[in-house]
Amino acid sequence: MAIVKGQNLRLFVGSRAIAAALDCQLQVQLNVTPYSTKDDEGSFTKNRVVSLQWSVTANAVVVDDVELDAIGAAELTDLVGQDVQVQLNTTNGEKNREGVEQLLAGEAIVSDVQYTAQNRQRSTYQVTLTGKKNMLIDLRYIVTADEHYIRTADNHIVMAAHDPNAE
Repeated sequence: MAIVKGQNLRLFVGSRAIAAALDCQLQVQLNVTPYSTKDDEGSFTKNRVVSLQWSVTANAVVVDDVELDAIGAAELTDLVGQDVQVQLNTTNGEKNREGVEQLLAGEAIVSDVQYTAQNRQRSTYQVTLTGKKNMLIDLRYIVTADEHYIRTADNHIVMAAHDPNAE
């Protein structure tokens, strides 16, 4: 088992890494509700699973130049309220933006973008993406035999759940 360094674990929105990222976090939370019956003995609460929720957060530096191979603060701000495909990938290559292996993926809503601008400090922002469905499923692009992505009529790239036993 290899150790993955922080700079090589990146959050991707669509097929692009978040530009000038400083860190990223994944939160998976199981929500439970307590229940009891007249037959219960002991002092421990019994819990029942109600739901599962997940979100990812990234902190990054605000940059004013457009980088086509990455997604920045302005574009993420424009996506607030929109559904996006999110991936947590190991990376390498120039600026650590080339995805090597997809660890987790799912559909999320861009739910929050917060900017921080302190005097004489670099400006940063934090983006939060709240999981919607397909929670943490290993999704992969569907490609043709000659390595071209399959696109829909409205220019979205087609993806499907990956079966690890099919390799």
